[in-house]
Amino acid sequence: MASTPHTSLLTLQQALQEHLLGHPSAIASLCSPSPAPTIEHRLAIYHHAYRARLHDTLADSYGHTLTYLGEAWFEREALAYIESHESRHFSLRWYGAGFPSWLAQRWPKDGEIAELAALDWALRSAFDAADAPVLGLADLARLSPEHWDGLQLHLAPGHFRLEFSYNTLALWHALDQDETPPAVQRLDDPVSVLVWRKGHSPHFRSLGDIEASALDGVARGLHFAALCDGLAQAWPDADAATEMGALLRRWLDEELLTSGKDPVARP
Repeated sequence: MASTPHTSLLTLQQALQEHLLGHPSAIASLCSPSPAPTIEHRLAIYHHAYRARLHDTLADSYGHTLTYLGEAWFEREALAYIESHESRHFSLRWYGAGFPSWLAQRWPKDGEIAELAALDWALRSAFDAADAPVLGLADLARLSPEHWDGLQLHLAPGHFRLEFSYNTLALWHALDQDETPPAVQRLDDPVSVLVWRKGHSPHFRSLGDIEASALDGVARGLHFAALCDGLAQAWPDADAATEMGALLRRWLDEELLTSGKDPVARP
């Protein structure tokens, strides 16, 4: 696409960007006339290619949401999102981070759509989250008894917490198995969902009230003794020490805890 004489590269780039984003632009007048295909035809190709690339990015990040909505419905939603959300990051990996919240506002009576999208995004984010050394059973075995009360646990950087008000987990599992999703149901009580990475694979599962409370305490930086005290106060009929011990062993097995505070960014 040749520019007219004396047109600066910056001026041409800015005009082309405005055209791609659907804003008023002088790009056509800045280009030298040429035989077929016309300037307008070639500009239309760039205009479409920009949106097609962002649509493909959303489809890749939100695979289960796409399957649930169907290609036609998803394409309509994706293109509507693209028109109101420009790509502002140097990497397309992060385009669409606001898609779940946007869907929640767009479809307030169909909350499972936004929840599916939130789970899709969390799983993708867990997959390429920063690396950090995993805390193992051998690390804790080296602790002397007097150090346990002051033990502070650290959650791995690739973990996320979601709150679902619908049977979204059942929908996701059915979609993942190429089965017909069950009827959408609103839950009597919201369920807390944990997303994390074990090895190179992202996982998710629902949380019981005790575990959710304990994880909240870990996230707040409470020491082990304070975690046990908090569980004992909230659930006086439970054996807080036993519960906390079982949770700790599960978190170690699931590689949910890190032995270092400084995660290493993945390439």
